[in-house]
Amino acid sequence: MFNGDRPFISGQESEIHHSMWSATGGERPESVSLARQESCDVLIIGGGFNGVTAGLHCAERGAKTILVEAQEIGSGASGRNAGQVNPGQFLSPEQILRALGPDYGPLFLKELGGSPDIVRQLIRDYGIDCAADERPIIRCSTTPQKTRELEAQASDWQALGANVQMVYGSELEEMNGSTRYKAALIDHRGFTLQPLAYVRGLARAAVARGLRISTGSKVTSLEPSGSGWIATTSDTTIKADKVILSTNAYSNDLVPGFKEEIMPLGAFGIATADPLPLEWRERILPHYIAMWDTHKIPLWFRYDPVGRLHVGSIGFLPIHSEGDNWVNRAMKFVYPFAPTFKWGYRWSGTLGQTVDRLPHLVEPRPGIYATIGCNGRGIAPNAYFGKMLAKIALGDDVVTPLPLRKSTKYPMREIALEAYDAGIRFYRNTLLFT
Repeated sequence: MFNGDRPFISGQESEIHHSMWSATGGERPESVSLARQESCDVLIIGGGFNGVTAGLHCAERGAKTILVEAQEIGSGASGRNAGQVNPGQFLSPEQILRALGPDYGPLFLKELGGSPDIVRQLIRDYGIDCAADERPIIRCSTTPQKTRELEAQASDWQALGANVQMVYGSELEEMNGSTRYKAALIDHRGFTLQPLAYVRGLARAAVARGLRISTGSKVTSLEPSGSGWIATTSDTTIKADKVILSTNAYSNDLVPGFKEEIMPLGAFGIATADPLPLEWRERILPHYIAMWDTHKIPLWFRYDPVGRLHVGSIGFLPIHSEGDNWVNRAMKFVYPFAPTFKWGYRWSGTLGQTVDRLPHLVEPRPGIYATIGCNGRGIAPNAYFGKMLAKIALGDDVVTPLPLRKSTKYPMREIALEAYDAGIRFYRNTLLFT
């Protein structure tokens, strides 16, 4: 009945070049061929935002560090997402405080609420060309109840000193070009970037500072050796003092029990083959902002750096004919005046959802460290968590915004995987457009 770690009818993810971001992703970082026998202070498994950031900080500290990636840098969720650098998590401040308690909640809100600034600083410090755009991200309300929820969140964040505000009616329509939404929360802490260009640029900066990256290197076993670990790929044996596991929703059985921490969910994007003509860019998202909404299965819209329109949602990618029909419906729902565009990019990625909708800091085995479960907020939190994991692996005394614990299984994971996928597909294709 089950299809491993993907829903039964989800199929397989397309190659990264099907992602719109591959068109403007920039130069790939240098990859090295490892010797038959290698040793390092820190081994990082996984070449996305989390692993590359950790590798950069380890290398800057002078640690001998190797990062291995089964495919290429950014080939997982990092090169497939919406490119929205959002602070914190989807949960409200009140929900986060209730979930994490007084020992961790306030620090989580402070540190993760400011995490987009870490990304900004990385971009500045290393001169990363990733089309960073400081226009704010807006979350549009779909019902009066959702408006009240957004207003409560805005009030909570404002009480914490965050630069967020509500916008309504004609002012919102002037920003996004749509009459579908009547209210929205504007979060000035967030911004957008080209995610694949960002992670590749970050990796090039890390290589320049001594990180050794080996792509196309899948770790097939990870065994304890004294106080450290020995990792094996098809060509190399690597002895490492510490391991950072940065595979998140793309984890396999390498570390038993680790992948069961999360339930994999799909997220997909469909984009126009070419940049929209200026006449349509002046009417659809005329301020070039990124927006998403409060539907149970949200819609999101934004442009890429050259003006391709990107429409996305949660779930695994529909087949081409179904996908084009769906995206045309989504466009008519939000922009009924729009013509039928030619769609040229169709891709999906996998995100990790935890049972409490918060990231987890885990040590699944002694000397193996990871954060898992971005819950759809991958870019800014992983700028924070990547540096934090580097410090932990290098033996620093770190005050963390989450408890460090062993891995635990997502309740009824296999059944939940299929149930969520079925529910998402039904909602996305029916109730979403009512």
